[in-house]
Amino acid sequence: MKTYYEASNAVLKKLLIAIACLLPALAFSQSKTPGSIEYLKFCNGINGLTLGEDISQLPSYKLTYLDNDDKPDADSCVRYQYKDSSLLALGDSLLLDAVGFRTYKNKIVNIYLFFKMPDAYKILDNFLKTYGPFTGRPDNYADIYNWDTSALNLSLRYQVKTEMGVAIFSSKRLEHALAADKPGLIIKDAYQSFSVLY
Repeated sequence: MKTYYEASNAVLKKLLIAIACLLPALAFSQSKTPGSIEYLKFCNGINGLTLGEDISQLPSYKLTYLDNDDKPDADSCVRYQYKDSSLLALGDSLLLDAVGFRTYKNKIVNIYLFFKMPDAYKILDNFLKTYGPFTGRPDNYADIYNWDTSALNLSLRYQVKTEMGVAIFSSKRLEHALAADKPGLIIKDAYQSFSVLY
């Protein structure tokens, strides 16, 4: 028969093993919580539109070529506008003007969220609440805010002269693959690639 001491040690060991098994799950669940850069990594896109996703997984009736041009751009990427009204709502009565993306070998490399300048700081506030503090700015005078992770980058930019702004989600893995497949190619500024939208 076990003594009280031996029984309590056995229970303590089982409890420690259970805690050790749950720690990875607890750490992972924290990344699903809005308000951190880890949440940005977890989402890997926005509202179900995911970086790296094959566009054959998207409903074809929601896709149109930007400017009805199915030719690849200078970076060998094909540009699409995604016609899904549910993606335009960011919450708090905040609506985007359009959602677009670029693909390389049918995989989504960049996702673009276009909005009007009056909503610029609402978008920034939404991103701060959703993805936590931005990780960098090119300088204090440009209206550019970046959230940078090991897997992807989110860049929020305001273009006063066009009275439009854009948020760009970029897959680092696919951008590296694009650069590796096209030696010497300088990947264009992702905003320029969609500047014809407005």
